[in-house]
Amino acid sequence: MAEKFIENTRVVDLQPLGAANFLLTLEAPLISRAATAGQFIQVAVPRCSVLWRRPFSINDVSTENGLVEILFQILGRGTRALAEVKRGDTLNVIGPLGNGFRVESTVRRALIVAGGLGIAPFPFLLKRLGEASIPSVVLYGVGRREQLCCVDRLRERAEVYLCTLDGSAGEQGTVVDLLEKHLRENPPIPDLHLFTCGPTPMMRKVQTIAEKHQLSGQASLETVMACGFGACVGCAVPMRHPQPGVQEYYLACKDGPVFNLEEIIIHD
Repeated sequence: MAEKFIENTRVVDLQPLGAANFLLTLEAPLISRAATAGQFIQVAVPRCSVLWRRPFSINDVSTENGLVEILFQILGRGTRALAEVKRGDTLNVIGPLGNGFRVESTVRRALIVAGGLGIAPFPFLLKRLGEASIPSVVLYGVGRREQLCCVDRLRERAEVYLCTLDGSAGEQGTVVDLLEKHLRENPPIPDLHLFTCGPTPMMRKVQTIAEKHQLSGQASLETVMACGFGACVGCAVPMRHPQPGVQEYYLACKDGPVFNLEEIIIHD
């Protein structure tokens, strides 16, 4: 099992990105050196009455400077309190947690499909893919232009195509539409591997499309994870089982949050 750390991290920067999205940079040298793309951290939110730590995908790391970045959106009391931290504040963090993306030696090209804040783990993954000299294409969809995050960084590391529901940036439509169009114009090669993260209905459709094209892939699930260690059993993910009627489950925080697409059942 990968090593985990509890660090009192220093807030280095908090950058508002629009549409209530923020990029938070923490000085966390132990976690930055141990982290794998797709893993997450649990943050104890200061000055807030919420009991549980909040889980966040690791957006990027700088091992040279000992920095970890997370991307988050204000959705409740915890993230609202996190959006009010100041440079120099201390945040207690546990990580890296869970199992991240695997970059197998057989992968020759990567296709990333992200919806909304599901883009969070991919700047880090793209860094690892680049180090392995694996060319990558990113398909990234949001509701409107203001919700786009980290696009410049993505373009430094991959070929990027955008879409928005209102047509204010990129093509108009969903990222599922964009994926279907991309695969029509670029038939998948045998060593193409798909990585996806986003809202559950989106990923269920991506899973169906991947099966249609016989594409192997990995999905990072966005689900509620309270304890982060598998103790509360609150993040069960149903497995596909060869025996009809048999129900078995993974735990997203312990066994995931990244799973092989073909191994899980993604419910709407």
